[in-house]
Amino acid sequence: MFGFIKTIQQFINKLKSNKRLWFTTIFIIATFGVVLSTYLLIFTTSKTSDKVYASQTRAYELHLKSLESLIETKLHQIAIALAQNNNIIDSLLLSDKTTLEQIENEFNSEIKEEERNSLLIKIHSALNQNEILRNSLMSTIQTKNNIFGPEVIYNGIFYVFLLPVIKDERVIGIIEVRQSIYALMDSFKRLQQEQIFLLDSKMLPLLSIQNREGIYFQVGKNYLVNSKIYNTTTLGYLDNIDLHSLQQIISGEYIVTKDLYLNGVVVRDTNGVDIGLILMGQSINQDGSFVDMSKNMTNQVVMIALGLIVSLLLFLF
Repeated sequence: MFGFIKTIQQFINKLKSNKRLWFTTIFIIATFGVVLSTYLLIFTTSKTSDKVYASQTRAYELHLKSLESLIETKLHQIAIALAQNNNIIDSLLLSDKTTLEQIENEFNSEIKEEERNSLLIKIHSALNQNEILRNSLMSTIQTKNNIFGPEVIYNGIFYVFLLPVIKDERVIGIIEVRQSIYALMDSFKRLQQEQIFLLDSKMLPLLSIQNREGIYFQVGKNYLVNSKIYNTTTLGYLDNIDLHSLQQIISGEYIVTKDLYLNGVVVRDTNGVDIGLILMGQSINQDGSFVDMSKNMTNQVVMIALGLIVSLLLFLF
């Protein structure tokens, strides 16, 4: 061991005696150390940023689930209140379509201003053989259970709560309470975040002509966006989202464009059919955003580390 150490000392002394070789060796070692340290720093900070983005992706998903849960509770409470209305029960038993429509119109008129047209009720008679019921309504009658979830209906895309009205152990009607899926936007805006709903193009025929013509524009290959709901800035963000980016989001990953950090979730209706995609994220250039904070943190760590390396090199020389 001592012999090995002595050999190294002799080698170093020999290098020192040759100034050019000594400084060349020190320079090469120092350069290698700088390159290696810089690589490790960039790799480490990049992994840290990835963890921050992944954590934020989960946070967005939890936020969305929380909002959907609140919507379900709200619609359920409204449906319960309506189901206890004796006037509605009597009209359902008599299949009195005229009275049921009057009740619907009165309720919808009262909440029109407050909910900005995003909340609607519909009362269906299970005893009226002339009324054609969609699949979710038939499932409510057959199972006698509540159903909640998003649906594409002729006049829009809604979160729908269906409550069976049961009399003498049979379903006499269904209370349907709807809230526009675009009502989620307000909650995200308050947090200075983006929320964009993309409709699967195969669902477009389910909308009435007046609710689809000149309203929806193509995003990628299979999705559409409502240009009447979103402003031009938000629509401009979508220009940089290609098919590959959408596939990344669908698979549960996130993307970072020149303008946005985005992740999303696939939206399935009450029948389990994919009807669209909800995108969530933040502007990269927004002050105080987690993206901005993550970038600043990464840059500061790299700059501090490089400063220490430069100081070390100056000390060696």
